[in-house]
Amino acid sequence: MTRRSIDKAVILAAGLGNRISKASAGTPKPLLPIDGKDTTFLDWHLRALAKAGVKEIYIVGNKVTYEAKLVAREEVAGSARVGWILNPTEDISTSGSGHSAWYAWRDERDILDGKSRVVLMDADIVYEPRIYDLLKTEGSSRSKSLVCADFRQTDEEVLVFCEEASPTVARLHGKGLQGTPLADGLVCRGEATGILLLEPGDHAVVRQVTDWVIRFSTAKTRSEHEDITQRMMTLGRVELVPFGRDLLFMECDTPDEYTLLTTEMYPKIAARL
Repeated sequence: MTRRSIDKAVILAAGLGNRISKASAGTPKPLLPIDGKDTTFLDWHLRALAKAGVKEIYIVGNKVTYEAKLVAREEVAGSARVGWILNPTEDISTSGSGHSAWYAWRDERDILDGKSRVVLMDADIVYEPRIYDLLKTEGSSRSKSLVCADFRQTDEEVLVFCEEASPTVARLHGKGLQGTPLADGLVCRGEATGILLLEPGDHAVVRQVTDWVIRFSTAKTRSEHEDITQRMMTLGRVELVPFGRDLLFMECDTPDEYTLLTTEMYPKIAARL
């Protein structure tokens, strides 16, 4: 089986995580420890991405998180270059992750260069390192979205839908879509993980789609990066890469989820890095 490298990664870390405020004591969620000590969400991502062979890692931060000191940044310096990108929006509550992606694509370091395979990912979801191996397998020229095929029937998760005749090409994703006219005639393929791999041939389209979302969509700067992904799905440019529950990942939005992450999930995956 042919395997291809992941060249770059963009981590969206410009949110404050207000929903987890009871557990954070004012610390932005990407900078919270997940091991009870000094390994933050961002430290974990840097180590896991470097282990996966990613050579360039960019973190989009806000005025609070930008250029925060990360223990792992020095640890991975020999294998991966880590840089920060500032989302300068003064009122952070008016800026979504789609807006942060827009700043990443406009960065002078030319992340979407038409040559590199680029991962776009959330900072507040913890993934075990093996998950990146799925994106190294050769596939079509379409960009890739990781989905967990062993999903729960719930309105709380972002679910991904395909046409029955094209079960690997995503057409729709979002919360609460099952049983609605929007999903009529479509098959649910799994739960989205927050990781999108942008293939080189899609870079120009991603730039144009992001520009449109930020300029013309209803939410505009409040847009999330899922708004960008949906437009890519509308164009038929997103291929699904499914996996089972044997690969662990967890989004963390509430104090209870943070407790579950630090006491149950992290101990299970710590030795895998």
